Formats: sequence, structure tokens, C-alpha cells
Amino acid sequence: MRSYGVSFRAQPLLVARYVLLDPDVGDFNYELDNEHELVDFLAGPLGVSRETIAGYLAEIGADAELGRGLARRARWRIDMKRRIHFGHRVGWYAITRALKPRLVVETGIKHGLGSLILLAALKRNAGEGSPGRLISFDTDPFSGWAVAEPLRESWQPIFASTFDVLDLSLAGKEVDLFICDTPPSYEIESFEMRTAMQHASSDITLIAANGDSTTVLPELALELNSEYHHFVERPRRHIYPGSGFGLLAHVQR
Repeated sequence: MRSYGVSFRAQPLLVARYVLLDPDVGDFNYELDNEHELVDFLAGPLGVSRETIAGYLAEIGADAELGRGLARRARWRIDMKRRIHFGHRVGWYAITRALKPRLVVETGIKHGLGSLILLAALKRNAGEGSPGRLISFDTDPFSGWAVAEPLRESWQPIFASTFDVLDLSLAGKEVDLFICDTPPSYEIESFEMRTAMQHASSDITLIAANGDSTTVLPELALELNSEYHHFVERPRRHIYPGSGFGLLAHVQR
């Protein structure tokens, strides 16, 4: 808590709630306190109306696999809350719904909350006639427990270092949406982002899930003569101050 500038004296109820009731350590999940700002943030770069983005976000609360199904799978885990929220990952859902990507690539799985919400969006897209699939990378073969079995038909998890397999795994494919959710390392993010660009479709969108923790995506935006966007999230009633995510939308090759 000290690393996030939170003290018991200043915020006793917040700290007590986290220490006594919250099993998350480091990989936090929380509600957004500024989801309305996320709607405004996404509408411009994606070229869709605020009402459309708000409608996509509303789908999340009505999705059984993202609510009751996820809670059921997490019931006996000591490292996870009973009520799980997706934080700024809800933005990934709206982006996926808006862009209708044929291929989404995600680096970093862990619990699989990002994979789950992306697959839920892809399922909705498929129901509207725009099928897509997700390839996710992680070095831990036990990651991804949160992903429901029915959604795994459109999912290819690859358990290996991206330095070893990313380029080879994407050979012959065209990436429409790339999400870098590995630890915030300049070396890792640079390698993964630039490898994704080597396999980009004619119109790719890139997300830096660690916000502006590194300068990789802003630098890439300058090189590509594209506009970099950064969403600053505000977690609701949580010790974590939030990071948000970086976005480079509709990059023309």
C-alpha cells in the first residue's frame, strides 16, 4: 500500500476493506469510477458514437459468463474476489465490438480476465456475422482459468516466451487488434509491438495495457505518423490508483 501512497491514517476504511476482504495482490480487479470518460475517450479514435460505445459496455453486465459464470469458476480460489470486475479491460471489450477484428492477439494471460472479456466480445461479433479469434501468449501453462469452456473454441493459448514463438506463431496471419499486457518492460513491449506490426493487417489497432509505463507506443505512433491516445482510469473504492491504457487506433500500413 505504501507504494501506492495509501495510508491507514488517511483512509482507514479503504485500507481496512482491502486488508481484510480483498485477496488481490498486484493483479487488481475493480470497477471503473470514470466509465463515462471511457465512453468519450473511445468514441473519437474508433469513429463511432458515444451511444454505440455505451451500448457495448452495457452488454458486459448482461453477459452470464462475465458475471455468474465467472463468479462460479472463482468460488473456491483464495486469490480472487467473489465479485470480479474488469477495470479498464471493459474498454478492450468495446474496442473489439466496434472494430470487429478477425484476429486479436494478446500477450499476457495470468487469470485470463482479459482473454475472457475479449472472447465474449468476439462471440457477440460472430453472432452478428463477423467471426474472429484470439491468440494469447503466456509462459505459465496454468494461466487462463477464468476462460469459460464454451468460449475456448475461438481461443488459442500458447504457453511460451513471446521472444521464442511470437513471430513464428503469427507467420502467415494478419493481426487486426494487438494487446500488450505483459509486465511493463521497454524491451518486452518494444519487441512484441514491433513483431505485431510485422504481421499487421492493412488496418491494425494496438493497445498498451500498462498505460504509459513505457514509451514504446508513443514512439511507435511518431514513427507511423499516427495519433497516440491514453486513457487514465480511476478505480472505484480501491487502494490502486489505476494506470489506464495506451491506444493507437486504425494504423494504416
